[in-house]
Amino acid sequence: MVDTPYKEIIDYLKDAQLDLENAEDSIKDMIKKIDAYLDENLNEEQFNEREFLKSRLEYIEEIVEEIEDIIIDLQS
Repeated sequence: MVDTPYKEIIDYLKDAQLDLENAEDSIKDMIKKIDAYLDENLNEEQFNEREFLKSRLEYIEEIVEEIEDIIIDLQS
């Protein structure tokens, strides 16, 4: 059984993880929209925005993985 302080931390981390996963989904949707636009209109500004979003997405994915690792460690 997990100690109460750890349980609260784990619950907080799970909420944060869910929020970040929702952010990932939103960013993926934006990237898809930009990709659809770029297929029709090659635009450097949109291309740069897509690349920025992709880098942010990778960063968020790394944070989610770190949170998952912390949760596993706290549960052990």
